[in-house]
Amino acid sequence: MNIHRFKILFWIVGLAIMVSSPHRSLAQSPFSSWEHPAYDEWNTGFSPQTTITRENVDLLELKWIYHFRDSPELFGAVPPEGIQTTPLIFQGIVYIASGYNELLAIEASTGKELWSFRPDLASYGNASFWPKRLATRSLSIHSGSIYMQTSECSIYGFGLTTGEVNFLLPRTCDQIPGNSGLYFATFAPTFFDNLLITRAQGNAFGGRGFVSAYDLTTKELVWQWLSVPPEGGDPNWGISEADKGNIAPFKGDWGDSDLIGGGTSWGLIAIDSEAGKIFLLTGEPANQFDAALRPGPNLFSNSIVALDARTGEMVWYYQVGPHDINNHDPGWKVILAQIDQGGVDRKVVISATKSNFVYVLDAETGEPVFEPTHIGPPNFNTINHNAENEADLRASQRQYLGDIFCPSQLGGVFSGPAFGYNTIFVPSQNTCGTVIEERLQYKGKVIDGFRYLLVQDSPGNGSITAIDASNGEIKWELSIPNRLQSASLIVSGNVVYAIDRAGVFYAIDSDDGTILRDMPLNALGSAGPAIGADARGNTLLLIAVGGSELTGKKSGVLIALGLPEGTDSSPPLDLRDLISIAALTVATFSVAYAVISRRRHRSMKTRPK
Repeated sequence: MNIHRFKILFWIVGLAIMVSSPHRSLAQSPFSSWEHPAYDEWNTGFSPQTTITRENVDLLELKWIYHFRDSPELFGAVPPEGIQTTPLIFQGIVYIASGYNELLAIEASTGKELWSFRPDLASYGNASFWPKRLATRSLSIHSGSIYMQTSECSIYGFGLTTGEVNFLLPRTCDQIPGNSGLYFATFAPTFFDNLLITRAQGNAFGGRGFVSAYDLTTKELVWQWLSVPPEGGDPNWGISEADKGNIAPFKGDWGDSDLIGGGTSWGLIAIDSEAGKIFLLTGEPANQFDAALRPGPNLFSNSIVALDARTGEMVWYYQVGPHDINNHDPGWKVILAQIDQGGVDRKVVISATKSNFVYVLDAETGEPVFEPTHIGPPNFNTINHNAENEADLRASQRQYLGDIFCPSQLGGVFSGPAFGYNTIFVPSQNTCGTVIEERLQYKGKVIDGFRYLLVQDSPGNGSITAIDASNGEIKWELSIPNRLQSASLIVSGNVVYAIDRAGVFYAIDSDDGTILRDMPLNALGSAGPAIGADARGNTLLLIAVGGSELTGKKSGVLIALGLPEGTDSSPPLDLRDLISIAALTVATFSVAYAVISRRRHRSMKTRPK
């Protein structure tokens, strides 16, 4: 080989090493993005990045602030409850949405807005199924597009860098069979193979729970799973599938009222791509009408459910509270996790409920790995939690007229837990509720119904609890002055991050619950934080607060924190990086050598003899 060819080979190999190095750019670092609402398809809320850690979290400083625009004309809608969307970070761009369904793309290194999309809120009014509620609680990235579901259940896909609409599936909660209730959508769709999987919220408005899967290419409905019977009831509801879970069948379950509704799946769905399953949560039965009119366990409300992702067939369910009258459903998200149980790996499903119980179920069978773990103060005057087949199946909300129960209808746990270091981190709030009787609008008619209220003199504080995932034992519990609601926890770098209702940001040692840093942001805290890198490889911690007319902070802000200039924010090389670099280098060398050898061989064959 002559010196010229050797130089070519040398530069090819050198370029391969540069391209493969995780220190060079955002694209090569495996931990620099936050591509899913809770980091990954399993909803763990755990990022394995090691740049921002408990050793340096106290050094974080402000990098930039983005101010959201003021609220648009609401056209009679109820103002949204602040910014509730955990930011996504991908290829140097931050994606976040306001409660007004406005999607924003922001340059991560500067905080400069790149593009935005705001739907026509005035058009929502002609959707007969929409109850004039606004919220956006998650976004999702899939196959080069970012997806958002608007409050009137239309799903949009956008080009990541251009913001151009490249996908539209309108009003997916219209024409649900056996239903005259109302829905508003809050979470982005989930994806499995070529399926787009979606759902909507509507427990308070009598909407019938559903999960729908559409073919991404044709936009045709592939399957639809319905969690509760149609209006008017189904005398055989649940009888053929009750043995897939923990509750005995009940003839005439739900009764025959035309008021039947609820059980909507409104939280984050976890995906097990390898097993071809999705895991989801169903909400409480509609509690606006007398629960005595819906006797039975009310299968399959208040449940943790596994479905076959390809067909929508139910694989198993676990009902946490039969015949619920406390609005104590599981919500916000279900977690799929791999736990270490005495040195043995086990795949489990994790959920927490507004009743302050935490459940760890075997992902294959749906059976509890251990007894539910209770967190927070003792429950007061609540019924049917973990009662299974001993539940009071004819209870009525009337027992709470002039009385209280704790936790309230808002929990307890009313934001997303996180999983990391074989530990479940659970946020909770200490509130009590009551019920009043009143005439109200429900499914287009006026009924004698019930309204749930917070008790104003409730303690109103919060807590974060760490639970050993191998046995359900509490490792530590931290009490904080304010409630934790809507804003999910995340964990990374041995730090648990939380934002309370008053907008106080906490960084907490994941091992012992010590507060490493707290920062008052003086605006409503309803969105979980996220961690990711800008285009230069600088790791950022992103926090969104405000955005609610209810608190006077109409616009809201997105805050980016990072380590001081000059701090090395590149992830260190680990064994996988070294193996990847070595493999790519060897492969590149082999290809280059083969090319040069082939050319030399051809040259020798054609050389005059």
